[in-house]
Amino acid sequence: MFLSKGTVTHSRIFVSNWDLSDFLEKLKASNDFDTLLIAAKTAPKIAGIKSFMDGKLIKHLGIIEHDDEKIPENITFFYKDLSKIHKLSSPFFLFKEPSETEVPENPTAAFFSSESTSSEIAENIKLAEDAGFSITESFIISVQSLKNGINRILELLKTATEVENMIIFAETTAAFLSKLEKATKLTVLSRDDLIISIFNARAEGTGGKLKLASAVLSKEKAAFRNKITGLSRIKGGIGLKGPGETKEEERKRILKNKEKNVRKQLENEFSRLEFQRKFRKKNQIPTIAIVGYTNAGKSTLFNALLNEEATRESDRFFSSIDPKIRKFSLFGKPFFLLDTVGFISNMSKDITDAFNSTFSEIAASDLILHIIDSTENGWEAKKKFVDELLLGSGCDKKSIIPLFSKKGKIKIKRPLRKGFFYDAFDTDDITKIKKFIYEKLTEEED
Repeated sequence: MFLSKGTVTHSRIFVSNWDLSDFLEKLKASNDFDTLLIAAKTAPKIAGIKSFMDGKLIKHLGIIEHDDEKIPENITFFYKDLSKIHKLSSPFFLFKEPSETEVPENPTAAFFSSESTSSEIAENIKLAEDAGFSITESFIISVQSLKNGINRILELLKTATEVENMIIFAETTAAFLSKLEKATKLTVLSRDDLIISIFNARAEGTGGKLKLASAVLSKEKAAFRNKITGLSRIKGGIGLKGPGETKEEERKRILKNKEKNVRKQLENEFSRLEFQRKFRKKNQIPTIAIVGYTNAGKSTLFNALLNEEATRESDRFFSSIDPKIRKFSLFGKPFFLLDTVGFISNMSKDITDAFNSTFSEIAASDLILHIIDSTENGWEAKKKFVDELLLGSGCDKKSIIPLFSKKGKIKIKRPLRKGFFYDAFDTDDITKIKKFIYEKLTEEED
């Protein structure tokens, strides 16, 4: 049964839990419902409740168990309060629906393309949450409506409660976003804006900050949008205004000076990394790079192989954008281990280009461990995306080894032609990976 703001919109009947599960997997997000109630004799199992609810844009999910005579007995109720999913279980007739308790910071309306998959919607919501926004209203908008202008968005906004920001998770132009800002008087953000904002929060070392600066400058130069909340402006390069110079000309000159300064620093950073790579090659010390889609478990494996907490582990996107490299020993032989920034799809070329030095580090590695979280919905598409990115950056296909993390949570272990399943907290699995690395790289030396 589907409900919108407490009113039943439609319902469906299924003859088995199998049919129900298949329906739920294919269910697309819609503006027509925000609550889903399921009644069954045996409660269906739904893996990854938060991801499921986010991907379908569901605020409330109730699973009701009934007896042979269809009389309700128990209810398990999930509800979203800002970024958290809460669970309540009780006898059906004693159940009291909870009320939201947390006051949202940065209340935001999010608009998703009707062509987006549930996995993509869930990922975009997590991006917004990691950037510090609270999605309080969510809408699906057709590609055609986006092409026709802002009227449909304005119409949907009328049904929303008070919001301060708007995020458009669809392909749009800077001019379109600027037009929306003027019409709504809200801060309007794109997916790129969120990625850059998160990069800003995670950048710690010089390299990460330079990459952020390059991405922001490319975006500013192309868009001339100066009211994006949460983005750090790059300082330096501001000269005196010339005689008869318009504001637009002044802005162009400032951006040109900033870009020149940042590019020079990026070149110096690239030269430094190149020197380090030559040193490793000269000393014949192999390098192993750990790569993968963001939040796949790269840092967890990095720490497990080193047997120390060398880098921060987090379930947030881009927990670090600065590559970490450590020297370690396997069975008496020295190696270098490289932990890299997590990749994410649908990044603009400007942002991707800012990480050319990281791609060069990966391409120069002797072995590339591609970490895949196959418990995630849409992992096949994410694996394909990272593989194409690696090959497009000059990586040798033979050096890329897929490793499937979170072995214990994987329901169906498909036969693998290459790579294997592992658990980063299983010492036997870590030993297995270490032996594989050692044998693979020493075999190639022989």
